Amino acid sequence: MNEKNIIIEHKDGIFGAGLRAAHYSFWHQMSNLPVLEVMADNYMTLEGGPALYHLDKIRERTKTVMHGVGLNIANAFSIDREYCYNLKKLSDRLNPLVISDHLCFSASPTHNSFDLLPIPFNEETEKLLVNNIHIVQDILQRQLCLENISSYVSYNNNDFTEIEFLNSLCKKTGCGILLDINNIYVSAKNHKFSAITELKKVNPNYVKQYHLAGHSAMDDFLFDTHDNLVCSEVWSLMQSALNFIGKRPVIIERDDEQAPFSEIINEINIGNSLI
Repeated sequence: MNEKNIIIEHKDGIFGAGLRAAHYSFWHQMSNLPVLEVMADNYMTLEGGPALYHLDKIRERTKTVMHGVGLNIANAFSIDREYCYNLKKLSDRLNPLVISDHLCFSASPTHNSFDLLPIPFNEETEKLLVNNIHIVQDILQRQLCLENISSYVSYNNNDFTEIEFLNSLCKKTGCGILLDINNIYVSAKNHKFSAITELKKVNPNYVKQYHLAGHSAMDDFLFDTHDNLVCSEVWSLMQSALNFIGKRPVIIERDDEQAPFSEIINEINIGNSLI
C-alpha cells in the first residue's frame, strides 16, 4: 500500500496504537491521530537523541498515554523509587492522559523473571498493593492505572476474581484501571470462566483506558503474543465494553516491529467504526 493511501478515517476516533521506532516516519505523516501510547521504559532515562526528538515532534500533533512494564508493583520487598522518579520525569515532560503498568510482580531483589507474573487475589496481597500504590502515586503526583494481565496459572487461595480485586484497589487508593480486553478473553479461555461475566464486574468509573491485541492459540491454551491481528471474538468483547463501560482511549498493541503499518491503521479504523 502506498504511504499516501494510509489514513485514519475517523477524526473523532478513540483508537490508537503504540509508538514504535520502526514506524516513526509514518506517524509523522498521519492526520486524525487520536492517541499514541508511549512505552515509558524506552524513554524515561534518555537525556536526548533521536528517540526523544521523534517523540516530542509526534506528540505535538496527538495526545499520549504512558505505559510501563518495569514497575513491579506487587513485589513483596520494596518499590524501586529511582524507577518511579524517572517515570515522573517523563510524565512531567509528556503530560499524558494516563500512566499505567501491570497488576503483577516480575522480579525479586536477586532475580528478574522478564515476565508478568500473576498474584494471589486475597486480603494479604491487597494490603501490600495498597501500600505500594500509595508510594508510587505520591511520587508521581498523578493517578496510576493498573492493567489486568493474561494468566496461565492461578492460585488456590484467591478470594476475588481479578476484576473484583482491581475494583477494590481503586476504591482504597484512588488508582484506575487500564482494562485489557484481550487479556480478559485469554484468561477466560485458559481458566474456563465467562469473559463477558468478568467484564460486567468492572466498575465503569475506574476505567481510564483500554488495551486491545491479538494472541496465539497453542495446543491447549491461548498465549498473549501481541503479534497477530485482533480476532473477531475479542472485537465483540470490545464492543460490549464500549456499550457497558463507555468510550475511553483504546490502544491496539502490536509489538511485532515488522508488522505492516497498513495493518495497524486498518485495525484502528475497524475500532473507530465501532463507536
